Amino acid sequence: MGSGLQRRRFLISLGLVAASGSMDPAPLKAIGDGEKGTLAVQNVLTESEPRKEKGSTRLRLLVVKTLADPVIDLTSPDARDIPGGFETGNTLKLTINGRAEYHMVTTTMETTGSNKWSHQRMEHWVSADSLHWHRHRVLYRPHIDPDTGLWILTSSQFPYYDRARNRWVIYFNYQALNGMRNWTLPTLLRMAEAKTEGIEGINGDFDFPGIDVAPSGYAHPTDAESSSLSPPFRAADGRWMAFLGFSVLKEPHWYAALVSAPEPRGPFKFEPKYWPVPVMTPRGYVENPLPMKLRGPETGRAYWAIVFDYLRPEVTQGENSKIGFSYSLDGLSWPEENGQIVDINSGLAPGEHGWWRISRTPHQLIDEGDGTYTCFFTGLYRHDFFAVGMAKLKLVEEPV
Repeated sequence: MGSGLQRRRFLISLGLVAASGSMDPAPLKAIGDGEKGTLAVQNVLTESEPRKEKGSTRLRLLVVKTLADPVIDLTSPDARDIPGGFETGNTLKLTINGRAEYHMVTTTMETTGSNKWSHQRMEHWVSADSLHWHRHRVLYRPHIDPDTGLWILTSSQFPYYDRARNRWVIYFNYQALNGMRNWTLPTLLRMAEAKTEGIEGINGDFDFPGIDVAPSGYAHPTDAESSSLSPPFRAADGRWMAFLGFSVLKEPHWYAALVSAPEPRGPFKFEPKYWPVPVMTPRGYVENPLPMKLRGPETGRAYWAIVFDYLRPEVTQGENSKIGFSYSLDGLSWPEENGQIVDINSGLAPGEHGWWRISRTPHQLIDEGDGTYTCFFTGLYRHDFFAVGMAKLKLVEEPV
């Protein structure tokens, strides 16, 4: 998620939404065979690969086509009980038992209006063709903890396949609030593990509420408004790293920092050198970065890359059609000049108008094997409903 009080107040003042919050999303790379299926996903960041120095190039992300209509909206049969729609999460393309499908783990909202962000649940949706979707199951619901009486909310959920343990995990933020009220900051950063081993375990239950993997005072300063933890990846130096999202609500701004861990299960540790990571100019508008490993289409060079929710247009203008993209040559250094603002409007056909009023939370880039990447994203549609859209993109390398 990662939205702050100021952003909500700004959007409320514009009359665009009753209450705003941005929850989140993680990417992958082909990770081999399982006993009952294979994971045909691009971008599970596991082992670092040597870079091929073939001259100086710059990696750019271009929009090929953006669908003018959402792929999931309020008319979808399984969306009738979530009038607030979708926020954050991530989508993977998996091949399980010979069947290739898109798997989306996301936040959905059970209500609209002023208490919209107080009834968020975690769901798993599936599609065979990327256009027609159905709910596979509800993973975790908002509820009152019977032991404490606290109101439990989650958001910013990112699935990740831990190859060493042969299990799926989901990283997410977690709140235990005194009373039924809207999601806010800071949050606890947790991880739940699949109860079933193997690739097919993503279709089963997870051991919610999981464990803390990035505790306050160890992974980040206690005065940081922590909001999300990305799936982990191995940097060029062999360390396990992840992006920790946090806000400074008194400014208000949204940042990402790198934290390290001995293994994907954590615990993730504060790294002052990478607090925060610059990512791009202007700073302070980076939310929910999702890491992935990409190959340059011309050089074959290995790049670490991220897509993220670029918040500046939403915060300053109350509208947005842009997502953020950046890349690194080692997974540790993310120079500001590598940052790119990608306008999804550029993929619309002449005369078309996009369905979104405010685009949000891009999911990872899914390599379709034909030179294009699929990116799903959420956005404010109509009747206070956040829908899911889709864009096709491609990578280019430019000499510099």
